[in-house]
Formats: sequence, structure tokens, C-alpha cells
Amino acid sequence: MDGVEMLLHGQSRSERLAMLRTQRNLLFTLHADITAGRRHLSMLDPSDVWSSRSQREYSCRVAEMLGDVDVVLHYLDEALASVRSHIHEEEQICRA
Repeated sequence: MDGVEMLLHGQSRSERLAMLRTQRNLLFTLHADITAGRRHLSMLDPSDVWSSRSQREYSCRVAEMLGDVDVVLHYLDEALASVRSHIHEEEQICRA
């Protein structure tokens, strides 16, 4: 087939590699944005100095949100690792 292997839906390996690289770049951008948001959120934590009930609840909620953001970042790290792995596989196939 003219040296270009066609994948599903008429997609060539080079097109797939380009798509994976675009996904990687989008994931990097999303990860950076969420990390920046996490830093901002962590600055909202009023520390243990606060003593009123509402202040303690606020502090607990901020800690919960930071935990949720950490979970999202974990899944983004996994997605990035997966995309990097696929890119590596495609690059190896394209070289062959």
C-alpha cells in the first residue's frame, strides 16, 4: 500500500502520530493550568490559626478540594504516560 499503512477510518500512521502529539500537548497544557489552580487554592488555606467553626469548616473544605485536585492530577499523569507510550510505539513502527 505505497509504504503508508492505513489504520482505522483511513488514518495513516503519521496522522495518528500527529494526533497523539496534539493530545500530549493538550494534556500538558491542562496539567499546567490545573497545577496553577492548585497552587492558588493552596494559598487560600487559612492555616490552623483560625478558630471559629465556620473558619475551620472553610479550612476543611479547602483541604478536601486540594485532595480532589490531586486525584485529577494523578489521572492526568496517567493519561500523559499512556499517550507518551503510544507515541513511542508509533515512532518505533514508523522507523521500521
